[in-house]
Amino acid sequence: MADQKNTANDPFAMPNPQAMMAGMDPAQMSETFRAMTQKSMEQSKEAYGRMKAAADEATKALESTMENVHQGSLQLSKKAIDAMRSNAEMGFQHLDKMMSAKSFAEVIEMQTAYVRKQVELVTDQAKDMQKLSQSVAQDMIKPGRDAFQKASKNA
Repeated sequence: MADQKNTANDPFAMPNPQAMMAGMDPAQMSETFRAMTQKSMEQSKEAYGRMKAAADEATKALESTMENVHQGSLQLSKKAIDAMRSNAEMGFQHLDKMMSAKSFAEVIEMQTAYVRKQVELVTDQAKDMQKLSQSVAQDMIKPGRDAFQKASKNA
């Protein structure tokens, strides 16, 4: 009893280990440990499920982005080839016309008209390529943007 009195008054005194163990049942401790372990496992499984779902979403977004990049590059390549074909045809037509010129003044007139048409055509082609490039860029970033917005909503 003297020990209990000293322990109660002394804040630095160590409690009696036998007194501490008297209130603990070993069967209850193993059940508590089992419950904590089971809860930890459930939390780990939930965390893994969320991580796997996020990784799957990121993979889908990346695959979609890569497909959009591929399709966009095909569209840009086709547009560039069409522009080169159009420019080449226009150049050959101009050469045919130049062969039929009767005077130097007519050559100058034809050349001036050709250069004007060529500048207009190249300007239109550049505008078309710019529009297509912007469209491709928007299509390319759309899956990533959608995935980010979805992740932001879920967070």
